[in-house]
Amino acid sequence: MAETEQPNWHIDPQALKAYYELSGIQPISEEGAIRVQPTFGEAEGYREVFELYRGFQLVTGDLTCHKEAVLTMKSDGSLKFHYRLEGFSGLELSDQAENHITRYSMGVLLSPVGVRKAEHYLEGEHERSVTLICEAGFLRDRFGCQLSDLPAALENYIITGKVAPYNHRVAMNTEAINAARMILDTPLRGSLRRQYIEARALELLVLSLNACSEHERNAGNPYYGINARDIERMQKARLLLEQQYDCPPTITALAREIGLNEAKLMHDFKQLFGQTIFDFTQNIRMDEAKRLLENTNKSITEIAFDVGYEYSSNFTTAFKRRFGVPPSVAREAFKK
Repeated sequence: MAETEQPNWHIDPQALKAYYELSGIQPISEEGAIRVQPTFGEAEGYREVFELYRGFQLVTGDLTCHKEAVLTMKSDGSLKFHYRLEGFSGLELSDQAENHITRYSMGVLLSPVGVRKAEHYLEGEHERSVTLICEAGFLRDRFGCQLSDLPAALENYIITGKVAPYNHRVAMNTEAINAARMILDTPLRGSLRRQYIEARALELLVLSLNACSEHERNAGNPYYGINARDIERMQKARLLLEQQYDCPPTITALAREIGLNEAKLMHDFKQLFGQTIFDFTQNIRMDEAKRLLENTNKSITEIAFDVGYEYSSNFTTAFKRRFGVPPSVAREAFKK
Protein backbone atom coordinates (compact mmCIF):
# COMPACT_ATOMS: atom_id res chain seq x y z
CA MET A 1 0.00 0.00 0.00
CA ALA A 2 1.24 3.45 -0.80
CA GLU A 3 2.15 5.58 2.18
CA THR A 4 2.42 9.35 2.35
CA GLU A 5 3.80 11.65 5.01
CA GLN A 6 1.13 13.33 7.10
CA PRO A 7 1.61 17.10 6.65
CA ASN A 8 2.49 18.86 9.88
CA TRP A 9 -0.18 21.53 9.74
CA HIS A 10 -2.95 22.71 11.96
CA ILE A 11 -6.53 21.74 11.00
CA ASP A 12 -8.09 25.00 9.88
CA PRO A 13 -11.88 25.61 10.08
CA GLN A 14 -11.71 27.27 6.68
CA ALA A 15 -10.07 24.15 5.25
CA LEU A 16 -12.78 22.06 6.87
CA LYS A 17 -15.39 24.27 5.22
CA ALA A 18 -13.85 23.52 1.81
CA TYR A 19 -13.52 19.85 2.69
CA TYR A 20 -17.22 19.45 3.38
CA GLU A 21 -18.25 21.89 0.62
CA LEU A 22 -20.30 23.91 3.08
CA SER A 23 -20.96 27.59 3.28
CA GLY A 24 -22.72 30.18 5.39
CA ILE A 25 -20.25 30.22 8.27
CA GLN A 26 -21.67 31.96 11.30
CA PRO A 27 -19.58 33.78 13.91
CA ILE A 28 -17.79 31.71 16.53
CA SER A 29 -20.22 30.96 19.34
CA GLU A 30 -19.62 31.49 23.04
CA GLU A 31 -18.67 27.79 23.20
CA GLY A 32 -15.83 28.43 20.75
CA ALA A 33 -17.53 26.60 17.89
CA ILE A 34 -18.12 27.58 14.29
CA ARG A 35 -21.56 26.73 12.95
CA VAL A 36 -21.70 25.86 9.26
CA GLN A 37 -24.84 25.81 7.11
CA PRO A 38 -24.81 23.08 4.43
CA THR A 39 -25.65 24.07 0.88
CA PHE A 40 -26.00 20.62 -0.70
CA GLY A 41 -29.25 18.75 -1.21
CA GLU A 42 -31.44 21.73 -0.22
CA ALA A 43 -30.47 20.79 3.32
CA GLU A 44 -31.76 22.20 6.57
CA GLY A 45 -29.74 22.10 9.76
CA TYR A 46 -26.08 22.64 10.55
CA ARG A 47 -22.68 21.27 11.38
CA GLU A 48 -20.76 22.67 14.34
CA VAL A 49 -16.96 22.62 14.42
CA PHE A 50 -15.15 22.58 17.77
CA GLU A 51 -11.37 22.87 17.81
CA LEU A 52 -10.66 21.22 21.15
CA TYR A 53 -6.86 20.85 20.92
CA ARG A 54 -4.26 21.46 18.29
CA GLY A 55 -4.76 18.58 15.88
CA PHE A 56 -8.05 17.44 17.41
CA GLN A 57 -11.45 18.65 16.23
CA LEU A 58 -15.01 17.56 16.84
CA VAL A 59 -17.79 18.12 14.31
CA THR A 60 -21.45 17.66 15.20
CA GLY A 61 -24.10 17.25 12.52
CA ASP A 62 -27.86 17.70 12.69
CA LEU A 63 -29.29 18.14 9.20
CA THR A 64 -31.87 16.86 6.73
CA CYS A 65 -31.39 16.71 2.96
CA HIS A 66 -34.52 17.44 0.96
CA LYS A 67 -32.88 16.37 -2.27
CA GLU A 68 -30.46 13.53 -3.07
CA ALA A 69 -26.90 14.81 -3.32
CA VAL A 70 -23.37 13.53 -3.94
CA LEU A 71 -20.43 15.56 -2.64
CA THR A 72 -17.04 14.96 -4.23
CA MET A 73 -13.96 16.04 -2.31
CA LYS A 74 -10.37 15.10 -1.52
CA SER A 75 -8.98 13.55 1.63
CA ASP A 76 -6.91 15.74 3.95
CA GLY A 77 -4.91 12.82 5.37
CA SER A 78 -6.24 12.98 8.94
CA LEU A 79 -7.74 10.08 10.90
CA LYS A 80 -11.51 10.34 11.31
CA PHE A 81 -13.96 8.55 13.57
CA HIS A 82 -17.56 9.13 12.49
CA TYR A 83 -20.45 8.17 14.77
CA ARG A 84 -23.91 7.99 13.21
CA LEU A 85 -26.89 8.15 15.58
CA GLU A 86 -29.51 8.71 12.89
CA GLY A 87 -29.69 8.68 9.11
CA PHE A 88 -28.10 6.84 6.21
CA SER A 89 -25.45 7.96 3.75
CA GLY A 90 -22.80 6.39 1.54
CA LEU A 91 -19.05 6.88 1.24
CA GLU A 92 -17.01 5.94 -1.81
CA LEU A 93 -13.22 6.17 -2.06
CA SER A 94 -11.61 6.37 -5.52
CA ASP A 95 -12.69 3.24 -7.40
CA GLN A 96 -13.87 1.28 -4.35
CA ALA A 97 -17.48 0.25 -3.93
CA GLU A 98 -19.65 2.55 -1.84
CA ASN A 99 -19.72 1.78 1.89
CA HIS A 100 -22.90 2.51 3.77
CA ILE A 101 -23.00 4.55 6.96
CA THR A 102 -26.03 3.49 8.96
CA ARG A 103 -27.57 4.18 12.33
CA TYR A 104 -25.40 3.18 15.30
CA SER A 105 -22.33 2.52 13.17
CA MET A 106 -18.85 3.95 13.61
CA GLY A 107 -16.79 4.67 10.52
CA VAL A 108 -12.99 4.75 10.82
CA LEU A 109 -11.31 6.44 7.88
CA LEU A 110 -7.67 7.08 7.09
CA SER A 111 -6.72 7.87 3.51
CA PRO A 112 -3.74 9.61 1.90
CA VAL A 113 -3.90 13.30 1.08
CA GLY A 114 -5.67 14.00 -2.19
CA VAL A 115 -7.58 10.70 -2.48
CA ARG A 116 -10.98 11.31 -4.07
CA LYS A 117 -13.98 10.81 -1.81
CA ALA A 118 -17.67 10.94 -2.60
CA GLU A 119 -20.35 11.28 0.09
CA HIS A 120 -23.85 10.23 -0.98
CA TYR A 121 -26.90 11.69 0.81
CA LEU A 122 -30.42 10.41 0.20
CA GLU A 123 -33.55 12.52 0.01
CA GLY A 124 -35.32 12.95 3.34
CA GLU A 125 -32.59 11.41 5.52
CA HIS A 126 -32.13 13.11 8.88
CA GLU A 127 -28.50 12.89 9.98
CA ARG A 128 -27.40 13.21 13.60
CA SER A 129 -23.72 12.54 13.90
CA VAL A 130 -20.47 13.24 15.71
CA THR A 131 -17.09 13.17 13.96
CA LEU A 132 -13.63 13.27 15.56
CA ILE A 133 -10.79 14.51 13.34
CA CYS A 134 -7.35 13.58 14.67
CA GLU A 135 -3.81 14.35 13.56
CA ALA A 136 -1.02 11.87 14.27
CA GLY A 137 0.87 14.33 16.47
CA PHE A 138 -2.08 14.84 18.80
CA LEU A 139 -2.64 11.10 19.18
CA ARG A 140 1.07 10.47 19.77
CA ASP A 141 1.32 13.21 22.40
CA ARG A 142 -1.86 12.04 24.14
CA PHE A 143 -1.38 8.25 24.07
CA GLY A 144 2.29 7.68 23.29
CA CYS A 145 3.37 4.84 21.02
CA GLN A 146 2.20 1.91 23.17
CA LEU A 147 -1.42 1.47 22.02
CA SER A 148 -1.87 -2.28 21.91
CA ASP A 149 -3.54 -4.35 19.20
CA LEU A 150 -4.45 -1.47 16.90
CA PRO A 151 -4.65 -2.25 13.19
CA ALA A 152 -1.22 -1.80 11.62
CA ALA A 153 -2.29 1.20 9.52
CA LEU A 154 -3.51 3.12 12.58
CA GLU A 155 -0.54 2.19 14.75
CA ASN A 156 1.90 3.23 12.03
CA TYR A 157 0.03 6.50 11.52
CA ILE A 158 0.24 7.40 15.21
CA ILE A 159 3.93 6.48 15.52
CA THR A 160 5.29 7.84 12.24
CA GLY A 161 2.59 10.08 10.77
CA LYS A 162 2.60 8.03 7.56
CA VAL A 163 -0.78 7.41 5.96
CA ALA A 164 -1.84 4.02 4.60
CA PRO A 165 -5.48 3.47 3.54
CA TYR A 166 -7.84 2.18 6.23
CA ASN A 167 -11.63 2.26 5.90
CA HIS A 168 -13.84 0.17 8.19
CA ARG A 169 -17.29 0.26 9.73
CA VAL A 170 -17.77 -1.00 13.28
CA ALA A 171 -21.02 -1.24 15.22
CA MET A 172 -21.16 1.25 18.08
CA ASN A 173 -21.45 -0.23 21.56
CA THR A 174 -23.77 1.22 24.19
CA GLU A 175 -21.05 3.33 25.80
CA ALA A 176 -20.13 4.99 22.51
CA ILE A 177 -23.78 5.61 21.64
CA ASN A 178 -24.35 7.29 25.01
CA ALA A 179 -21.22 9.46 24.74
CA ALA A 180 -22.12 10.66 21.23
CA ARG A 181 -25.73 11.28 22.21
CA MET A 182 -24.70 13.32 25.26
CA ILE A 183 -22.49 15.51 23.07
CA LEU A 184 -25.43 16.25 20.78
CA ASP A 185 -28.09 16.60 23.45
CA THR A 186 -26.40 18.37 26.35
CA PRO A 187 -28.48 21.33 27.60
CA LEU A 188 -25.37 23.11 28.89
CA ARG A 189 -24.33 26.43 27.33
CA GLY A 190 -21.28 28.63 27.16
CA SER A 191 -17.98 27.53 28.66
CA LEU A 192 -19.66 24.68 30.57
CA ARG A 193 -20.91 23.18 27.31
CA ARG A 194 -17.47 23.39 25.76
CA GLN A 195 -15.79 21.73 28.74
CA TYR A 196 -18.45 19.02 28.74
CA ILE A 197 -18.05 18.35 25.02
CA GLU A 198 -14.28 18.25 25.39
CA ALA A 199 -14.52 15.61 28.12
CA ARG A 200 -17.00 13.51 26.19
CA ALA A 201 -14.93 13.78 22.99
CA LEU A 202 -11.88 12.36 24.77
CA GLU A 203 -14.05 9.58 26.20
CA LEU A 204 -15.37 8.81 22.73
CA LEU A 205 -11.85 8.78 21.30
CA VAL A 206 -10.69 6.24 23.91
CA LEU A 207 -13.74 4.04 23.24
CA SER A 208 -13.06 4.25 19.48
CA LEU A 209 -9.42 3.22 19.73
CA ASN A 210 -10.44 0.33 21.97
CA ALA A 211 -13.14 -0.69 19.47
CA CYS A 212 -10.52 -0.72 16.70
CA SER A 213 -8.28 -2.94 18.86
CA GLU A 214 -11.13 -5.35 19.56
CA HIS A 215 -12.06 -5.41 15.88
CA GLU A 216 -8.45 -6.34 15.03
CA ARG A 217 -8.22 -9.03 17.73
CA ASN A 218 -11.51 -10.64 16.77
CA ALA A 219 -11.09 -10.53 13.00
CA GLY A 220 -11.90 -13.92 11.53
CA ASN A 221 -13.89 -15.12 14.53
CA PRO A 222 -17.57 -14.37 13.77
CA TYR A 223 -18.80 -16.03 16.96
CA TYR A 224 -16.60 -14.08 19.37
CA GLY A 225 -18.67 -12.68 22.24
CA ILE A 226 -21.98 -14.06 20.92
CA ASN A 227 -23.62 -16.81 22.94
CA ALA A 228 -25.78 -19.60 21.51
CA ARG A 229 -29.02 -17.85 22.43
CA ASP A 230 -28.00 -14.67 20.63
CA ILE A 231 -26.90 -16.65 17.58
CA GLU A 232 -30.45 -18.03 17.42
CA ARG A 233 -31.79 -14.49 17.66
CA MET A 234 -29.57 -13.40 14.77
CA GLN A 235 -30.80 -16.30 12.67
CA LYS A 236 -34.38 -15.24 13.42
CA ALA A 237 -33.59 -11.64 12.50
CA ARG A 238 -32.06 -12.78 9.23
CA LEU A 239 -35.13 -14.89 8.42
CA LEU A 240 -37.47 -11.97 9.13
CA LEU A 241 -35.44 -9.72 6.82
CA GLU A 242 -35.47 -12.35 4.07
CA GLN A 243 -39.25 -12.70 4.37
CA GLN A 244 -39.97 -8.95 4.54
CA TYR A 245 -37.26 -7.54 2.26
CA ASP A 246 -39.77 -5.46 0.26
CA CYS A 247 -40.93 -3.68 3.41
CA PRO A 248 -38.25 -4.43 6.01
CA PRO A 249 -38.87 -3.76 9.70
CA THR A 250 -37.09 -0.84 11.29
CA ILE A 251 -34.11 -1.55 13.53
CA THR A 252 -36.28 -0.65 16.52
CA ALA A 253 -39.06 -3.05 15.49
CA LEU A 254 -36.62 -5.85 14.65
CA ALA A 255 -34.80 -5.48 17.98
CA ARG A 256 -38.13 -5.60 19.82
CA GLU A 257 -39.20 -8.68 17.88
CA ILE A 258 -36.11 -10.73 18.76
CA GLY A 259 -35.66 -9.35 22.28
CA LEU A 260 -32.35 -7.43 22.02
CA ASN A 261 -31.37 -3.78 22.25
CA GLU A 262 -30.65 -2.05 18.96
CA ALA A 263 -26.90 -1.63 19.47
CA LYS A 264 -26.32 -5.32 20.21
CA LEU A 265 -28.56 -6.39 17.33
CA MET A 266 -26.59 -4.30 14.84
CA HIS A 267 -23.22 -5.34 16.30
CA ASP A 268 -23.96 -9.08 16.42
CA PHE A 269 -25.64 -9.17 12.99
CA LYS A 270 -22.64 -7.50 11.33
CA GLN A 271 -20.18 -9.71 13.20
CA LEU A 272 -22.02 -12.94 12.41
CA PHE A 273 -23.05 -12.32 8.81
CA GLY A 274 -20.38 -9.85 7.66
CA GLN A 275 -22.93 -7.25 6.52
CA THR A 276 -24.91 -4.49 8.13
CA ILE A 277 -28.66 -5.07 8.35
CA PHE A 278 -29.17 -2.36 5.72
CA ASP A 279 -26.67 -3.91 3.30
CA PHE A 280 -28.11 -7.39 3.83
CA THR A 281 -31.63 -6.20 3.02
CA GLN A 282 -30.47 -4.13 0.05
CA ASN A 283 -28.61 -7.08 -1.42
CA ILE A 284 -31.72 -9.27 -1.19
CA ARG A 285 -33.81 -6.56 -2.87
CA MET A 286 -31.30 -6.04 -5.66
CA ASP A 287 -30.85 -9.76 -6.28
CA GLU A 288 -34.62 -10.18 -6.56
CA ALA A 289 -34.81 -7.16 -8.90
CA LYS A 290 -32.10 -8.68 -11.07
CA ARG A 291 -34.02 -11.97 -11.20
CA LEU A 292 -37.24 -10.17 -12.21
CA LEU A 293 -35.45 -8.17 -14.90
CA GLU A 294 -33.97 -11.35 -16.33
CA ASN A 295 -36.98 -13.65 -16.13
CA THR A 296 -40.12 -11.50 -16.45
CA ASN A 297 -41.58 -8.86 -18.72
CA LYS A 298 -42.52 -6.55 -15.87
CA SER A 299 -41.68 -2.90 -16.35
CA ILE A 300 -38.86 -1.33 -14.36
CA THR A 301 -41.44 0.69 -12.43
CA GLU A 302 -43.33 -2.50 -11.51
CA ILE A 303 -40.13 -4.22 -10.42
CA ALA A 304 -39.13 -1.22 -8.34
CA PHE A 305 -42.46 -1.41 -6.55
CA ASP A 306 -42.19 -5.20 -6.09
CA VAL A 307 -38.87 -4.86 -4.24
CA GLY A 308 -40.06 -2.03 -2.05
CA TYR A 309 -39.31 1.23 -3.86
CA GLU A 310 -42.00 3.87 -4.16
CA TYR A 311 -40.00 5.84 -6.73
CA SER A 312 -38.30 4.15 -9.67
CA SER A 313 -35.55 6.80 -9.68
CA ASN A 314 -34.40 5.69 -6.22
CA PHE A 315 -34.52 2.07 -7.38
CA THR A 316 -32.40 2.91 -10.42
CA THR A 317 -29.80 4.62 -8.22
CA ALA A 318 -29.63 1.62 -5.85
CA PHE A 319 -29.45 -0.91 -8.70
CA LYS A 320 -26.65 0.97 -10.44
CA ARG A 321 -24.74 1.26 -7.17
CA ARG A 322 -24.93 -2.52 -6.73
CA PHE A 323 -24.36 -3.76 -10.29
CA GLY A 324 -22.63 -0.83 -11.99
CA VAL A 325 -25.30 -0.31 -14.66
CA PRO A 326 -28.91 0.96 -14.55
CA PRO A 327 -31.70 -1.65 -14.74
CA SER A 328 -32.56 -0.68 -18.33
CA VAL A 329 -29.05 -1.60 -19.48
CA ALA A 330 -29.09 -4.80 -17.42
CA ARG A 331 -32.35 -5.87 -19.06
CA GLU A 332 -30.92 -5.35 -22.55
CA ALA A 333 -27.88 -7.42 -21.58
CA PHE A 334 -30.07 -10.28 -20.38
CA LYS A 335 -31.80 -10.40 -23.78
CA LYS A 336 -28.58 -10.98 -25.68
